[in-house]
Amino acid sequence: MCGIYGFAGFKEEGLLDRMGRVIRHRGPDGQGRYEAPEGAPFSMGMQRLSIIDLEGGWQPVYNEDHSVAICYNGETYNYVELREELEARGHQFRTHSDTECIVHGYEEWGIDGVLKRMNGMFGFCIYDVRKREFFIARDRCGQKPMYYHHANGRFLFGSEAKSILQSQHYTAEVNIEAIDPYLTLRNVPEPQTMFKGIYKLPTSHYLHYKLADNSLKIARYWEVPLLDARTAKYKSDGEYFEALEHLFYDSVRLCMRSDVPVGAYLSAGVDSSLTVAAMTRYSSNINTYSVGFDSPVDETPAARETAAFLGTKHHEIICQPEDFDLLPKIVWHMDRPVGDALLIAFYKLAEGASKDLKVVLGGEGADEAFAGYSFQGVITKVEKMRRMIPGVTSIAAPIFAATPPGILNKFFTFPADLGSQGKKRVVEFLSKYGSRDLNHNFNALRTLWSEDERRDTYSEKFKNLATDAWMAKEKDKDKNGPFLDRLLKLQYDEWLQDWALIRQDKNTMAHSLEYRLPFLDHRLIELAFTMPAHLKINKGTDKFIERQLADKVFPQHIARRQKIPFYLPVEYFLDQPQFKALVADTLNPDAVKKRGYFDPAKVTRLLENMRSTREFVYCKQVMSLVVLELWHRVFVDKSIRFD
Repeated sequence: MCGIYGFAGFKEEGLLDRMGRVIRHRGPDGQGRYEAPEGAPFSMGMQRLSIIDLEGGWQPVYNEDHSVAICYNGETYNYVELREELEARGHQFRTHSDTECIVHGYEEWGIDGVLKRMNGMFGFCIYDVRKREFFIARDRCGQKPMYYHHANGRFLFGSEAKSILQSQHYTAEVNIEAIDPYLTLRNVPEPQTMFKGIYKLPTSHYLHYKLADNSLKIARYWEVPLLDARTAKYKSDGEYFEALEHLFYDSVRLCMRSDVPVGAYLSAGVDSSLTVAAMTRYSSNINTYSVGFDSPVDETPAARETAAFLGTKHHEIICQPEDFDLLPKIVWHMDRPVGDALLIAFYKLAEGASKDLKVVLGGEGADEAFAGYSFQGVITKVEKMRRMIPGVTSIAAPIFAATPPGILNKFFTFPADLGSQGKKRVVEFLSKYGSRDLNHNFNALRTLWSEDERRDTYSEKFKNLATDAWMAKEKDKDKNGPFLDRLLKLQYDEWLQDWALIRQDKNTMAHSLEYRLPFLDHRLIELAFTMPAHLKINKGTDKFIERQLADKVFPQHIARRQKIPFYLPVEYFLDQPQFKALVADTLNPDAVKKRGYFDPAKVTRLLENMRSTREFVYCKQVMSLVVLELWHRVFVDKSIRFD
């Protein structure tokens, strides 16, 4: 696990060292660098976190005649099998690292061939000396980020955007067009970022760059497969269960390949609980870590019970009010604004685990494949009703509008009350359901700000930003897929990498900690998308087949424990001086007016609503504005510095 960076098409004295220094936290164990021969304008480097082949795995790694070189960030879990195959074809290895398999795999199968054979998480750059070209690639699910900038014949890339900021040829500017997507989703969907001119290489894509003409092309090598609902033929439930059990345990086995000890994050949920249970098959010495908030929605007692059942050495990290003071530094590590107070919890959890370990496993990815989020069940029910009774959603909207929020809470698995604003989201979702495509409905149910609310909150100068024109539509080729699978697939093009995974990668790597996710094994994902819907949602039970697997391991009260979404309960911190000071500093009328995007009076009213009602929607809206302001101060104003 490392951080990589580089540039092409120009020379700049000291740039490579600066690019590495600013992301040293991703790999503090050493540094590697590569300069293309024969004066070719290409340089790349890496910061190493030593996990596999501690002594011999230094980068860059080359093929036999040094005509191909690679800098690699990530882990190829099936590197042992790839090495055996490549050695049988005559390739000679100098190291025992997983990185070297990619070099020889590129020689043997080309970029498409090696990517399709890799099982892991990664971002890498591979340079071909003879062809004077290079490829940059990213893993199937986007566990490892990759940023790039291309202008005026100059190209820069890095695992973090802050490496690109080190060049004298790039000055940080705000991507104004990204503000409305951010406010809608609390993240900026790839390939855009909040930096003007800096992009993310999309998940499951690779970039091909030719030095001869400074041209680049981007191609996709994998995507979630969908069956055709009209012709789909399913196996028996028993066959699916047997396949899931085999693949899941094999995925955990592969994720535990390491030359250093491996631990795990453990929450109260079935995903991380199953992951840790599987780990105990392969090791009797597992350290587990959970995070809590000393609030009524704290998961730590349930996680503690699971850890005791599994016999792990368990650690608990508690977030305190003073941890809100960490938020500017966390935003610096994130590179991009992600409007969620939970960043603090992820940062603290990684900090605690990194005191003991370099590698932890987690349960992310199961909800996306096996339908573990409440909104998936809600949209599925609404679609079923709409098909049975056309126009029913328009009829239901005013009924829900008259329904007390407390009753609506029963439709959603969430540890906080929906409140008036949450109910407003549901009513707006139902009233417009029939006129939207699937992706717009998906986003409408999870957004904190409707289009009208965003327009109302913007200052006069920026009201034209409020639109849904930037929002991607479902691909035509997917519209014949089973409805639930169509909904699940949407998450692999935005939600998963831009919301769930980016928060974990940046916060674990802030503490030089590697985070591995067995449920993101592409074999498991592909299996899940061949299953019928009743194995995912069944009579109100989410992740049905996964819970059947848990039934073989845990007593029922653990295996069937209701999912509690992991969130930081901001409403319990409103009266704490640290939170008050943060909000007063970032969202006071003068600060809001100076930034210019929002109407100061509307932001003041939002703060008043948050304090008087303590509703979670208001709290989350406020945090999204706080994070956006901190991002500007760190990266644009440079009034807060950590580099």
